[in-house]
Parts: sequence; C-alpha cells; structure tokens
Amino acid sequence: MEDENYIAIAIDELNKPSFEVTKQYLDVMELELDNGIPKIARVDNHLSNDSVAIYFFIKDERFFLVVNLSKTSLPEVEWVWIENGHRVYLTATSDELTHKELSAYTLFQPLSGWSKGDIRKPSQSVYKFSRVSYEPNKNEAFDLEDKLLELLIELEIDKKGIIELSKNSNAYISICRHQYISGNAGIHFDLEIIKRLNKLNLEVDIDTYISGKEIE
Repeated sequence: MEDENYIAIAIDELNKPSFEVTKQYLDVMELELDNGIPKIARVDNHLSNDSVAIYFFIKDERFFLVVNLSKTSLPEVEWVWIENGHRVYLTATSDELTHKELSAYTLFQPLSGWSKGDIRKPSQSVYKFSRVSYEPNKNEAFDLEDKLLELLIELEIDKKGIIELSKNSNAYISICRHQYISGNAGIHFDLEIIKRLNKLNLEVDIDTYISGKEIE
C-alpha cells in the first residue's frame, strides 16, 4: 500500500478521533497545518512489527504526535503516542585551531561552525573558541538510539579522520532531546553503540529540553 493511503487514515484519526488518547493530546496541543492539513514530519514504514508510523508536527513544539497503523491491506489505527524530538550531531571545539584547521581533519564537508575571534551575530560579541559541527540528518522525528546509530555508521566512513579530530580537539556527539512533559525520559545506548563510540574515540553530551502541557 502507498504511503498516501496510510497518511489519509492517520489524518482521519486526527480529524475524527477514535482513540481517547488522541482526543486528550489534541485538547492540550495544536497540530501544525499545511494548507489546512496536518503537516507530516516523517513516515516510517520499516518498523519490525509490520506497522507504519506517521509523525506529525505540533505547533510551537519540537516533539511529535505519532499515529501507528497496521501494515495490512485494510490498515487500522493501532495506537497514538508522542515521540520526543532529537538532534544528533558531531561537534568539535578548540581554543587553538581555526574552523578551517578543524575541518581539515575529516572528509565530511562542509562543516558548520566558526573560528575563535569571529564576530557572533547579532550580539557582536567575539567567539572565544573555534567550533565545527556535522549533522547529516536534520529531521528530528527519530528515536534517539536509531538516529545516533545512523550518525556513527556514517562517521565510520572516515574513521581515521574522526579519530585524528578527537585527538586534536574536544570532539564528541551532541544530543539535543526535546521531550514532552510526560514523555519517556529514559535514555538507552546498547552495547553496539557503546563499542562504536569507543572505536571512534568520541564522548556524548546530552541536553534535554522539556515542554508541553500534560494530558488530563
């Protein structure tokens, strides 16, 4: 079945909720609309349990309302829940090296960031250290562990360069987690992820931002 059919069924659940939890979420949050239609952040049709998850943007929030459907010839809504939003990216900082010098260690280009001494806009203050960042997947509608593993697999393409970067700067994986106020606060890294981090000589830094209104 085409994604459009799953999307239509998911939107119908949002317009005419059959689950009480859908009603509860829509009572305390507003969906972001595109030409009057709930705006979609992601369609995940590769779940292991033969289901499809449709992620919808929520106005003024960075977590997502998710409608889960059975992956059958006659799909049905199975459940509705909130998925935290995640940014996961490589960061490296230095008090001595410039942005160009940090960027030279790895094949991944271009790297965002700045050099020590550059002017910070709009405050016109001066950056006190250099920084580079690499974020290949900017879609925040992903589970944390899945997104982290995706980044690590890509960084392994230039394992030598990443290790050299980590030896010559403060290099680590940055995680920005946008959590619904009553969402799952747990964080889990499986053994495979820990091994990959170790082989790349990378640390992890996690910032969690909690927002939203609880359902009644």
